[in-house]
Amino acid sequence: MRAIERPMRRRECEVTDTAVIRRILGRAALCRVAMVDEDEPYLVPMNCGWDGEHLLLHTANQGRKIDILRANPHVCVEVDEDIQMVTGPTGEECSANYVTVIGTGTVSFVLDPLAKSRDLNAIIRQCHPGASEEVFDDEALSSVAVLEVQFDHLTCKAKGTTPRP
Repeated sequence: MRAIERPMRRRECEVTDTAVIRRILGRAALCRVAMVDEDEPYLVPMNCGWDGEHLLLHTANQGRKIDILRANPHVCVEVDEDIQMVTGPTGEECSANYVTVIGTGTVSFVLDPLAKSRDLNAIIRQCHPGASEEVFDDEALSSVAVLEVQFDHLTCKAKGTTPRP
């Protein structure tokens, strides 16, 4: 898949520091994953983790998103933080401040039990800071799918706020 790279319209809001983008991905507990089911878009929120190179996702090992991703592994992922609605006296003065990362890439299924366990623990640590390392038995590992997103392209935008360190 080739990511369509377009210049950001609001260049003053663009965040290009890859360290900042990686920190945002490293804090995210929830992302939205868009995929295409034949000719129909499909979007789902998913828990996530960041291993420093890939976004990690987990889900049940059956269902619509698994069927879609086996047929077409190309995705668009969105992560956001520090969302704040900004309103004025009229509806015309409604806006938002936010930091968002959007990336396109390809999903691969993690099949190796050791890698699957490691990645599940990375997701748990990110979603539940301070949680202890889990040991997953074969039955638990076989009941979930772990997905790894390899990004082709990432963009980051901060409007009305500065990304946290």
